[in-house]
Amino acid sequence: MKILDAIRLGVEKAEAMGIRVAIAVVDLRGEVVAIYKMEGAYPFTPQVAYMKARAAAIFRRPTAELAEKASQNLPLYLGLTIHAGLIFGKGGLPTKEGGVGVSGGTGDQDEEVAREVAKALS
Repeated sequence: MKILDAIRLGVEKAEAMGIRVAIAVVDLRGEVVAIYKMEGAYPFTPQVAYMKARAAAIFRRPTAELAEKASQNLPLYLGLTIHAGLIFGKGGLPTKEGGVGVSGGTGDQDEEVAREVAKALS
């Protein structure tokens, strides 16, 4: 229930911000634990949220930090995105048991919602 409660808090945060997002929670291996897409979020947001959560869990770093490093090595970034299903950009955070990813707002908005979910999972 803790995961569902954390996602609910993320949805409440997104609603308060006036955005529609998808929220993904993964385990330490980057495997899906839960994905929720708010009504009105774009159809691709669950996949993007999952890819952010997966990257944060596998590398144990926020995806905003990974994006900064990836910008210095575009071939590596493209390879990891295309072949490993990872996305580096704001909105993915590692958690004690894996990672959380959010997609649907701006990068800063996604990050804010992700922080709410990650805090609830700690």
